[in-house]
Amino acid sequence: MRATSTRTSSQTNRPATTLGPRRGILGGAVLLAIGGAFLLPPLGVPNAGAYLFVALGLAFAAAWWVGARQYVYLVPACVLIGFGLGLVIPTLFSLPPDMAGPVFLLTLAGGLVAVSLLAPIRRAPLLLAGVLAVVAIADVFLQIDLVPLALQPYFVPVVLIIVGLYLLMEPKR
Repeated sequence: MRATSTRTSSQTNRPATTLGPRRGILGGAVLLAIGGAFLLPPLGVPNAGAYLFVALGLAFAAAWWVGARQYVYLVPACVLIGFGLGLVIPTLFSLPPDMAGPVFLLTLAGGLVAVSLLAPIRRAPLLLAGVLAVVAIADVFLQIDLVPLALQPYFVPVVLIIVGLYLLMEPKR
């Protein structure tokens, strides 16, 4: 005679009308973001590729908002939205080409500040935001390139890698 289990799953006995924790929020939101962004070029939206970053950031923001408010969703949400806005704003407002770099760095810094405002216990993003803001402000107001010209193509990728490593290495709180 076989023993039968008397355990029941709360998921299987739940009435059909009760909503449980949502699964697949990030996956679904990312697919919606990519699909929406790929609709923009045929619609004639200028600089449509830049909107992909904003859309992906919004996907992570939705996963953070609707889900368990995980910090690992908040950081990419704010960074990608800041990154995308930094690409969109110069085109949207027809800014001079020499303003594109500082605007990009300031929106990226703004995204990192947003992380600290939404998760005030974690201050590390503020340090990186400060570095980005100082570089951008020095460029605009002092006409000084704090990042040497030869290293500028590597600056933002290195910043993104640092943020990624920070997320991977940060201890769980």
